[in-house]
Amino acid sequence: MVAAVERGLRMRGLRWFLRLLARLFFRSVEVVGSENVPREGGGLLVAWHPNGLADGILLLGFCPRSVTFGARHGLFRLPIVGWLLRGAGAVPLYRRRDRGEAGARMSDEERRAANHRSLGALAGAARQSFVAIFPEGATHDEPQLLELRAGAARLFQLAREGGGDPLLVPVGLHYERKHAFRSRALLAFYPPVELPENPRPETFVDRLTGLIQEHLIEVTHPTESWELHRAMEQVRSLVRAEQAAREGVSRLRRAPMQERDAGFARVWAGYRKQRAIDPGVVDRLVARVTRYGEALRLLGLSDRDLDGAPLGRTVWRVMLLCVEALLMLLLLPTVVLIGNLVNLPAALLVALGARKLSVTRKEQAGLKMFLGLIILPMAWMAASLAVGLAWTEPLPGFDWRPEALWVRVAGMLALCVLSALLGLRYHRFIAEVGHGLRALWVGGFRRGAVKRLRRQRSLLYDEVIGLVAVLDV
Repeated sequence: MVAAVERGLRMRGLRWFLRLLARLFFRSVEVVGSENVPREGGGLLVAWHPNGLADGILLLGFCPRSVTFGARHGLFRLPIVGWLLRGAGAVPLYRRRDRGEAGARMSDEERRAANHRSLGALAGAARQSFVAIFPEGATHDEPQLLELRAGAARLFQLAREGGGDPLLVPVGLHYERKHAFRSRALLAFYPPVELPENPRPETFVDRLTGLIQEHLIEVTHPTESWELHRAMEQVRSLVRAEQAAREGVSRLRRAPMQERDAGFARVWAGYRKQRAIDPGVVDRLVARVTRYGEALRLLGLSDRDLDGAPLGRTVWRVMLLCVEALLMLLLLPTVVLIGNLVNLPAALLVALGARKLSVTRKEQAGLKMFLGLIILPMAWMAASLAVGLAWTEPLPGFDWRPEALWVRVAGMLALCVLSALLGLRYHRFIAEVGHGLRALWVGGFRRGAVKRLRRQRSLLYDEVIGLVAVLDV
């Protein structure tokens, strides 16, 4: 009983920590469909794996139920990551292709025996709570699913054979720009999969693997290439912007991630239906959408910017942003100075370290989170200790100096943390100023280009809506 309470408290603390970590890295994390994860019983959460450690952080931190992971054994040896995995009760998996890693020098028989014990532990967890598993078996940077492995289906079968009644819940993981700092993420839980009735044991694993693939395709909307993915996203964006313009919406805000996901799903469904009927028409439309999107990017604009605020209002907005920056410099000069001297070099070191340590870009988001967790506090503590030891005389204009070293160190540490939090706010502020200046330049000197793009958007909208009406998407 006491052990269960302690584990519950540890898990709640870990979940709180992971949520904080995710919200510091992502500008927003939207969670939808939590009601599809039942409050009692157990099962499997199956998801694709597009963003390395970030996928696990979101699932573990934001799932409404406690989650157990099966993780590659080599991850348990990494600093911070291993501590988090052990704290979350993760179970090590020994894959054949990982035999060259340190700590995996075991024979095939030893590996199979270790994995048998691990699968038994995961199956037991799936009968009481939820086990998260990525059936692709590896993280990747592709816009489509990798070939699914049978491990998820075998684990589900093992959980059922032990007398459990587990559920199979598909999960959608979507990122606005998955490698970028202060981007957005969506975690969507879908209704449990309806399993085939009375399946034959010898074919159950293959049938269930195929069923998992069908549902993951449905919830992730994988495309054939990144070029096609961007074209579908461009169609979704231009339709939303043109519809708002025709309805007289004065200022269209960025779409929530759930709305983006639903819009992309409709566009992708329409593309597949029409391409089966007349691929030539679809290919020509996609080519025109691609050229339209490239023209927008050359001007540094989005679809929403074509119907932006009048020039005078944009000038006023940029002026207000500049006044806000000036007030910060005048009222909080110490915080600004500390932010530049301490946090900026540390942030650059985090970005450089993530780029150097990651084998592929898919690993950068998770590495940035964990490196930031290590490097930023170390930089704060080093700066605080240095200031505390060097602060031997009262500051100019002040006759008082804290006598206790710990007071000086704690004060400096508080300033470091405050400057980091303000830095998150002004990361967005700088982007807004840059966007406003681009809008001024385009609105003042490239009005003809904006009008042409607006006409193109209108024509593309009419064509897309015509196809939607015919296809009943």
